[in-house]
Amino acid sequence: MGMKSRLRTSSVARSARELLTGIGEISDTPFKSIGRNLENFQITGVIDVGANVGQFGLDVRRHGFEGLIVSYEPVQETFGTLTQTIKQHQPWKAFQLGLGAAESERTINISGNAGLSSSILEMKSLHLENFPDSATIAKKKISISTIDKQLEVLELRPQDIMLKLDVQGFEAEVLKGASKSLSRIPLCYLEVSITPLYEGEVPFLPILIELSKHGHEVIDLFRGIKANNGQLLQVDILTKHSKV
Repeated sequence: MGMKSRLRTSSVARSARELLTGIGEISDTPFKSIGRNLENFQITGVIDVGANVGQFGLDVRRHGFEGLIVSYEPVQETFGTLTQTIKQHQPWKAFQLGLGAAESERTINISGNAGLSSSILEMKSLHLENFPDSATIAKKKISISTIDKQLEVLELRPQDIMLKLDVQGFEAEVLKGASKSLSRIPLCYLEVSITPLYEGEVPFLPILIELSKHGHEVIDLFRGIKANNGQLLQVDILTKHSKV
């Protein structure tokens, strides 16, 4: 390995250590941590990207959050269930949209596991080998907006919200669409892959580095899914802006 390669590797490793500073043991109670931080940072709104049928919103409600939830779910059938979920848990808004780097139309691959693995990206064989029920059963055209645009439309201040992403490998694209607001958003919670499960997915370390460019550091980490052989494939991370 050449000197420049060693320096780049050392720099990336150092960035990872810095981003993870302050984390204790990996927690198995994410919503206790989320609830505590929502209260500590006086968050009044949660942007829930990749809402499916509203599981995340229900969990933050159960842990005491009473502010506005805004959920985004692009698949019509799943969105229909989401609209029923939100009725008893106001204030909560839902939009049939995907989020990405720019306003556009894209095709989404709808998965057979109740849409939990639906993605704009194609699944890699590793995903299908370990989770065969997640295979694509349909493809649909969806509309894409951006975080920056939606905050403007909703007249929400970035400094008042937490951003949650569960977008099956599309995290880097959604973060690109938050380029104007991410440095003012106090908290982010997102699922990231250690080993990519979708074609073109940006994995864990580059996502951390991108977040750090906008002032975010990891404050909590939670185990995600594992492969059949026990290999950890994904983690969920909670970040805060360093100036909060």
